[in-house]
Amino acid sequence: MRVSLITFLFTAILQVTAAQDTHLDSLRKVLDHTTKPAERFDALVKMLEYKDSYSGINIDSADCETLLIIAQEENNESMLATAYNWIGYFLFIVKGDNTAALEYYFKALPLAEKFNDKRRISSLYFDIANVYTVLLNSIEAYKYTLKGGQHLPDPSSGMYDYMLVQYQRNIARYYSDTQQLDSALYYVSALTQTSLRANLVYYKYQAMFLNGFIRAQMGENGLADAYYKKALLLADSIKVEARKLPFYNRYIDFLIANDRLQDAKHQTQELWYLAMRTNNPNLKLAAASFKTDLFERLQQIDSAYYYSRMEATTREFIFNQHNQNIVQALAFKDQLRSIEEEGRRAIYQNKVKQYALLTGLGVFTIIALMLFRNNLSRKKANAILQRQKAEIETQKVNVEKALIDLKSTQAQLIQSEKMASLGELTAGIAHEIQNPLNFVNNFSEVNTELIDEMKAEINHGNLEEVNVIADNIKDNQEKITLHGKRADTIVKGMLQHSRSSSGVKEPTDINALADEYLRLAYHGLRAKDKSFNATIKSDFDESIGMINLVPQDIGRVILNLITNAFYAVSMAPKSPKGDLNYEPTVTVTTKLLKSPLGDLGAKRSTEDLGANIVTISVSDNGPGIPKEILDKIFQPFFTTKPTGQGTGLGLSLSYDIIKAHGGVISLNTKEGEGTEFIIKLPAA
Repeated sequence: MRVSLITFLFTAILQVTAAQDTHLDSLRKVLDHTTKPAERFDALVKMLEYKDSYSGINIDSADCETLLIIAQEENNESMLATAYNWIGYFLFIVKGDNTAALEYYFKALPLAEKFNDKRRISSLYFDIANVYTVLLNSIEAYKYTLKGGQHLPDPSSGMYDYMLVQYQRNIARYYSDTQQLDSALYYVSALTQTSLRANLVYYKYQAMFLNGFIRAQMGENGLADAYYKKALLLADSIKVEARKLPFYNRYIDFLIANDRLQDAKHQTQELWYLAMRTNNPNLKLAAASFKTDLFERLQQIDSAYYYSRMEATTREFIFNQHNQNIVQALAFKDQLRSIEEEGRRAIYQNKVKQYALLTGLGVFTIIALMLFRNNLSRKKANAILQRQKAEIETQKVNVEKALIDLKSTQAQLIQSEKMASLGELTAGIAHEIQNPLNFVNNFSEVNTELIDEMKAEINHGNLEEVNVIADNIKDNQEKITLHGKRADTIVKGMLQHSRSSSGVKEPTDINALADEYLRLAYHGLRAKDKSFNATIKSDFDESIGMINLVPQDIGRVILNLITNAFYAVSMAPKSPKGDLNYEPTVTVTTKLLKSPLGDLGAKRSTEDLGANIVTISVSDNGPGIPKEILDKIFQPFFTTKPTGQGTGLGLSLSYDIIKAHGGVISLNTKEGEGTEFIIKLPAA
């Protein structure tokens, strides 16, 4: 059976290889028979893309250099972005020069953005993320992966699937490395489906060993081993040897963790051969590290020392301070470029506002003239109004009574809205508090068993073992205290939300507040509707620090906006093709910005005009808000929800709360694409 399977795979690989050679030959003919620079450039790019994404053949430095020469001769910035991208890719994948690769990627990025080349922008962000992964900076890798996901090319383009699998692979890798295993499995499943549909062998290979890595973390070692072996069957078809490093890193760790040292030694030797053949520093570092570990376990001290020296030398070459400084400088320059771009957009928006203001003043002048003419008519109408005054006086008592009733009803509705938001939190808090309670219960049971063991050891006079057990009991007790305090914090947060606002501002961590309500709102909705799923994203600016505000009030505003966002994505039409085309997503971001003139719409002194402001953004990719109801969004009692599902007071109360804090709340929306609510508050 196994021989038949291997024979089948070998035959299939030969057939695919023959088809690949035919396609590459046709591209070479185009390249050899055209003299037009643009056509030669296009043929070269297609050849490189085909080698990399379908055939798995090492790309050639000469092809990359030719791309650069054509781009420079044509003085074409769009071509230059593509050439820089491929040179960086060659330096990273083939040469293992991480720092030089980043330099070329960051040179290409502003050029690609200038022409809004989504395919190139997403490719660059994913390539940058891959370099940061090798440099062990998972946070930066995740950040650039999300940016790449925001610039995926149109699904109808030929490179959409190739970009999509890179996004799915990077997200699955991040979630698996950070122990978020349910999310990791979801994206590995999506990666498997896309790679099979597009016949991308390298990403089938990646899906297999990532599945093995996740299953091993879940304790399913048998299933993990099966996935790793499936990946091994595909390994020979991966011609770019440096691309095998992620597999070896995970598989050898798995073998060592399961005491399969001979298998681990064999795979480490294969990795070592790859490193020696390619002279790739990233491969050398991994191979030397594994050899050091294995020889230490096998107590072969001389060999362990030899490879540990090689590991240290290679690590110093890759992670030396000079390279670290270059990487940090590149990231800082990219951040400055993004800030400058945001500044240019802000200037443009301010000009638009000024033109709108001038137009409004013109309209106001016309209206004033019309009102002046109408004033003469109103004087005549005053006589009639005087006669009606007596009737109004008689109705005054009735109106005052109705007003008292209305205020009472409004107070009840406001309380109802607060209780509704508390209800949204209840299920989420139950989910949050269950985890620390489980730890408390488990460690309490373990301590009970340890105390029984300690008594037995005391009776036997084994004081050394008694001390060990006592230390274990102490450690468990510390964990019980830690998780008990976590549960106490959650309960206090719930009580703080449910009690009436004191109206007193206090220093508050807005990032922690937004993160807590995002998680609680999601779990609350999941508790009411098990079929609901959505991706939640957050991007918090850690430089904000503590700001003065009323946490109960601002918390209610954030909760209301997040709950509305989840409701919006749950109402979005479902795609017949499933999650690959529509993925419900809610994103919460915070940012510290310099306040432009008049941005907060408040009367400030000259000294305050440059003060910092904090923005809180809640966005979704739901159906958006129709234009005809935009003017009514913040009106009291206006709601688009079915009868009985909303009071229509949430956004109205949010508007009043933000205004009372000296801030503003606004929204951006586009039908069929989503909505973003933006809160701006003074930072001091």
